Amino acid sequence: MSVTIPECDVDLFDEDVLRDPYPTYAEMRRMGPVVRVPKYDFLAVTRYAEVRAVLLDAEHFVSGRGVGFNAGFNEVRSSSIIASDQPRHGMLRSVLEPRLGPRALRDVEKTIRARAAELVAEVARRDSFDAVREFAEIFPVQVVGELIGLPEDHRSQLLLWANGAFNAFGPLNERTEAGMEAIGEQFEYIRTVATREQLTPGSMGAAVYEAADAGLIPEEYCLHLLSAYLTAGMDTTVNALSAMIQLLGSHPDAWRELKAAPTLAPSAINEVFRMEAPAQLFSRVAAERVELAGVQIDEGQRVAVVYASANRDERQYPDPDRFDVRRNPAGHLTFGMGPHACAGQALARIELRAVLDALLGQLDTISVGEPVRKINNVLRGLSSLPATFTAEVGAGR
Repeated sequence: MSVTIPECDVDLFDEDVLRDPYPTYAEMRRMGPVVRVPKYDFLAVTRYAEVRAVLLDAEHFVSGRGVGFNAGFNEVRSSSIIASDQPRHGMLRSVLEPRLGPRALRDVEKTIRARAAELVAEVARRDSFDAVREFAEIFPVQVVGELIGLPEDHRSQLLLWANGAFNAFGPLNERTEAGMEAIGEQFEYIRTVATREQLTPGSMGAAVYEAADAGLIPEEYCLHLLSAYLTAGMDTTVNALSAMIQLLGSHPDAWRELKAAPTLAPSAINEVFRMEAPAQLFSRVAAERVELAGVQIDEGQRVAVVYASANRDERQYPDPDRFDVRRNPAGHLTFGMGPHACAGQALARIELRAVLDALLGQLDTISVGEPVRKINNVLRGLSSLPATFTAEVGAGR
């Protein structure tokens, strides 16, 4: 017997909801494991167990029919790794995945840690600074720009394009239209600036073209692979870094706990990712009629997979809206799970750990002002965060 699917008439992409989506997510979780959103004709999966089940079932919930919420985006991204099923997904992922694992990134980690320490020391010398524009936005652009091998004097628009690319996932609205333009500009940058001739030899960007030369992937996929890593590796890490500073600055007890027990750093980083998933949701399409938590989902039905709601599911995490550096929610779904789990998650973890260790090693206190929320169809992050870092006496000397 099929379970009736409850309907939610809240617009998940309304600006007020995007500013604070968590009450809406909580209400949707209360309504049932699968909720219909008639405004956009998709089903939303918001509870932890069901989100995890969808992510792990790539046979029935496919990405190859598009992971965005509008046809134009899904057409433009049809050759991308994120919108691929097997065997194409495995072929594309194999190009850079070996270079993004923890072991492969060991040498890179040394450079990242040195840069993090320098940046923390620099802003700590100021009376105040913007933790987004003058801190979080600087770090990933440097790191990812060098890993991909981009010319240093042509990186100024990377974050703007990445933010736009995530906006383009949404249903048709003004943000989506601007995001589609940003994708076009990013593609033009790859075609004219991030060319094989201008990428640093030995870089990840150069490796993409080398894979094409070796016949491992068709040449036409190079642009889409580079676009995917430029998009996913930039704004998501900026948002995670901003969230970490905002959470630690607004929870002084948690900061003091970390200062007293720095070994809690991995737990704290997992909690940051759980609390504020940079990418809130993507989608899948049912490849055939399938049952999920007793709910019958028809073939061709688009399903929104809401990572950020799953991360705050009270069935999985007691008191889910509380920031707890001792919780260590290692099973959070911020990076997805299954075959499409984020290939760059090891790099993101290294970046956040490097910054957190630098903060713990150099600072006495972190103070933050009122944050300004970034409005994006898919990303959750800040556009501005006033902050003050008070250095420990003798730190860095």
